[in-house]
Amino acid sequence: MSIHGTPERGAIPALRLVRGRMRAKRRTALAGIFFAGILAGCGPSAETPKPAPAPLSATLDEVYRTGHRYYLEQQADSAVVWLRRAEAMDSTFADPVRDLAQLYYEQGLRAGENSRERQEYFRSARRAFARLETLGKREPEVYERLCELSMVLNDDRGFLRYAKRNAELYPYDRQHFNLTRAYFDVEDFQSVIKTAKDGIEKYSGSPYLTSYYRILGRAYMKIGRDQTAEKTLSAGLKIADARLAGLKKNGPDYKAADGYRRAHDDKVNMLLLLKQLHTTYRATQKLEQVDRMLKEEGYDK
Repeated sequence: MSIHGTPERGAIPALRLVRGRMRAKRRTALAGIFFAGILAGCGPSAETPKPAPAPLSATLDEVYRTGHRYYLEQQADSAVVWLRRAEAMDSTFADPVRDLAQLYYEQGLRAGENSRERQEYFRSARRAFARLETLGKREPEVYERLCELSMVLNDDRGFLRYAKRNAELYPYDRQHFNLTRAYFDVEDFQSVIKTAKDGIEKYSGSPYLTSYYRILGRAYMKIGRDQTAEKTLSAGLKIADARLAGLKKNGPDYKAADGYRRAHDDKVNMLLLLKQLHTTYRATQKLEQVDRMLKEEGYDK
């Protein structure tokens, strides 16, 4: 060191070395902070926690039970991960497929009406329910969902396919009527006439009886048999009136019953079909009578 306090010539390289090391340490520390920030930003957010990985030794039952628990807790993202994992472990195991089918169906119901998201959920639900059928799970509920989802997805042929299988396995009034409706949707009106007549004969005490008359009258109109359609619809109206009169005897809350809503809706729609026929053929008196009956049912559009 000189008398002026400046470093001597021979000490300058050593000082530079010390300063260089300090700068290197600062750069290393800053780089560590920078990369730590990146890693923190890439981690799962609080809103969508990433499900914990399954232990390497986890059994199929443990993986499924975890997914089922997430499903019951309505943690859909985690449930899907675990249920799919269980499905991949054993493709013949139906329980995770059933949970996935119901989960997708429920998500579709919660999605916005007519939204693309709802359609995607319903398509996924139908694939899962169809998978259940191939696994031998052919309960009425599976076919009811397959029919319903096919209708929502505007797949008339799919609706007919599953309605046929449902009616074959479960020959009851609801399944039989759904098959009749499926024939109507694909415009197979001769099959509608055949199955509707069969339903009227077999299920005379069914709540779907008025619905059979309604769809049978529509089928006759579609093939140009208007006189037969008028007779059919008029007969259906008498049955609807008898049903409604019987329900009124059950007390003041009779309108809350499902049977009332079906019979009332069928009656109104049969009147509208008759109105269409009477308008076409300019049957003035019949048209006035139908208009009066519609007003009595609260319909004045």
